[in-house]
Amino acid sequence: MNPIKNALKSLSVTTTNVIVALIFFIITAKISNPAFFGKVAIIQLLEVVTSAFFYFIPGAIITREISYLYARKEVNKSIIGKFLSFPFLAIPFFLILLIFPNYVKLAIPYLFLYLLNNVLTAIIIGMDMFTESAITGNLFLIIRWGISIIAVLLHNIYLFIEIWTLGGIISVSMNYAFLSRKVGLVFPSPDFAFLFKHFREGLPLYLSSLSGFFSSQGDRVTTAYLLGSYYLGIYQFSALVAGVPSMILGALGNVLLPTASFYKALGKDEKKMSSLSFRLLSLLTFLAVIISIPIGEIVINRFFPAYKAGLEVFIILLISTTIPFSIGSLTNFIIAAKKDLRPFLILSVLNGSLVVLTSYLLIPKIGIMGGAISQIIVATISSLFVLFYAIRTSVFIPAKKELILLSITPLIGAYEIIVDPVFMDFLIVVVIISVFKLFKIISEDEIRIIEGFLPRGLKFVSTILRAIS
Repeated sequence: MNPIKNALKSLSVTTTNVIVALIFFIITAKISNPAFFGKVAIIQLLEVVTSAFFYFIPGAIITREISYLYARKEVNKSIIGKFLSFPFLAIPFFLILLIFPNYVKLAIPYLFLYLLNNVLTAIIIGMDMFTESAITGNLFLIIRWGISIIAVLLHNIYLFIEIWTLGGIISVSMNYAFLSRKVGLVFPSPDFAFLFKHFREGLPLYLSSLSGFFSSQGDRVTTAYLLGSYYLGIYQFSALVAGVPSMILGALGNVLLPTASFYKALGKDEKKMSSLSFRLLSLLTFLAVIISIPIGEIVINRFFPAYKAGLEVFIILLISTTIPFSIGSLTNFIIAAKKDLRPFLILSVLNGSLVVLTSYLLIPKIGIMGGAISQIIVATISSLFVLFYAIRTSVFIPAKKELILLSITPLIGAYEIIVDPVFMDFLIVVVIISVFKLFKIISEDEIRIIEGFLPRGLKFVSTILRAIS
């Protein structure tokens, strides 16, 4: 289980997503309007609904359990079949969508495939099958954003959903084939005692996901309800562009849970793993925020002039989704260490309530900016909670180096909101690199550990790390 090689494979999917989606949005912006984009945003919103409401055994629990078994060479078809059965048991719940407009009804098969594919992906990455996951993910994204341009040209939301459904069928089929080749032919086999055990164990995460839906999507729902699909299109577009840096970082973070679970099962110390991961991800997070904001502004101004009204929203949403990433990554180590997850439910309920409340209070007064402010409030609260709980459970013990990075994090967020000139961004990059070098944030011993995972083509990374350490 090599975290760096796996991160690169995961990153390939994110890179494809960014490139193909950018082409899709450029074409959509030229030949369509925010109202059509708002319908696309509703389908994407239904994906989030599916993950939040119908993912009864959270993917994190599935990946952790499979990773533990894989490390001990105990994975078998029976356990995999049991996990694969629960999306089929969720089919009756999808029928709730029959009360919605026709194009939403048509999306039901796609949403089921989306759920099933997520479960398959959680299983195969737990078995260190990141190559197979990357192949399937890249193909699906090409269909999702590339071929669906045909539907945009025809202004046909029904054809759009049918193309996404085709992508879902191909993706599920490929992941199933890869899995079957690894362990043999697998069939869903419901075991209610087994499923209930893992449902109960993952219940705090599941309930947190429900509440998290309102904290992450409550601003979109409120925008759609109060302002209509036009402003939802602008807001959702700003959110998608702002989410690119966190998507890229997420590709790196996706390997943390299976890797931490794998090595925890082999007896490794999660405190050392979490500390080094936090420091490396902090460096990448700081650079991602500083570089992405001016690039995003250029992209929106140059290619998407119809969405310029969302520029300020874009900046705040980018900060709220990206700055907390290194702290949020500690959640993977909490789950891998099998700590009590019930406190996350309290956090999610609080966050969901705050987003809905602040959105209803702010959006009527200041428009879509109110939704962005809601998100930055939630991001701050979530980060403080995860940090506090990681320390309390002894999964993460911040020393001098970690405290320095924790103190810098909010300063960079405030700086990017207040300061505008691009040349100042270059200055802050120099300051961050100087801090890493002055305080030796990454030690020589840790660089040698990283070198052990680096593929031959990335040996230059250790040279860069030495230069700033």
